[in-house]
Amino acid sequence: MKAKRELRIASRASQLARIQAELVGNAINQNFPNLNITYVPVTTTGDRSAETGNLPPNNKDEFVKEIEESLLKDAADLAVHSLKDVPSNTPDELSVLTVLQREDPRDVLVGRANVFCLDPSIKIGTSSPRRKALLNFRFNSNNVAHIRGNVDTRLRKLDSEEYDSILLAAAGLHRLNLRDRIDSYLDPSNFVPAPCQGTLAVQFRRDDVQMASTIAPLQNSRVEAAAGCEREIVRTLNADCTSPIGIYCEDRGTEYVLHAIVLNSAGTETMELKIDDQDAIRLTSNAAKSLIAMGVEELLHS
Repeated sequence: MKAKRELRIASRASQLARIQAELVGNAINQNFPNLNITYVPVTTTGDRSAETGNLPPNNKDEFVKEIEESLLKDAADLAVHSLKDVPSNTPDELSVLTVLQREDPRDVLVGRANVFCLDPSIKIGTSSPRRKALLNFRFNSNNVAHIRGNVDTRLRKLDSEEYDSILLAAAGLHRLNLRDRIDSYLDPSNFVPAPCQGTLAVQFRRDDVQMASTIAPLQNSRVEAAAGCEREIVRTLNADCTSPIGIYCEDRGTEYVLHAIVLNSAGTETMELKIDDQDAIRLTSNAAKSLIAMGVEELLHS
């Protein structure tokens, strides 16, 4: 009997990251049952910083660089990431592709049922500059407190009443089977999500032709187009993970609708854009030009 070919999938070590890796692994096995899939957990610099309560990482590299090194050193064959954690510039030796359908991209409120009835004095936990600025801009919520750690850690801090409410991504709670913890979904056209929130990506060595063919059945051209739009706008604006910027390319089947908001760090100034097009590449180009013409680069650094 022919031995099964081994496929080593690397991801961050958290429960959510493992679930996401298994989503991809299970989808691969449905198409290639001859593969023996093993999982390689990697604790990144960003994870260590988050769990020890240190300051936020300076850039997204801190959540992926050790995983990328495992690929480059042939300690893994494939990596699975939340695409929003992957920086625009990745090693030339590695390919990045989106896979599977996008999960719900919305932000959610946990601990309070209605964001519109928030008392400005309640303590809301988030580590995201975008969420912090949007809370102030949309709801005049100034009592926003820093919170770190994975989803379970943040929920424990909420349950122990360190915070009155916290903001999280719907995608993570859905994948962790924690939908019952969600009190309110925030409208993504109003509370614009982080670029690529809810989208999964894989990374592998660019010269691995066999891996490219293994991944091909998991790809969706419209998910790839929307993700490419969001990432390219971020790259064009020279934004990073510390930038208070929301970019959401909504796929409506026959067209794409782009929702974009750029704020200053305090959430007291903002520029917003909403445009649509049937062609994602043209939409990306027009949106980027419009945002630059509006002066968002200056706002980002104000």
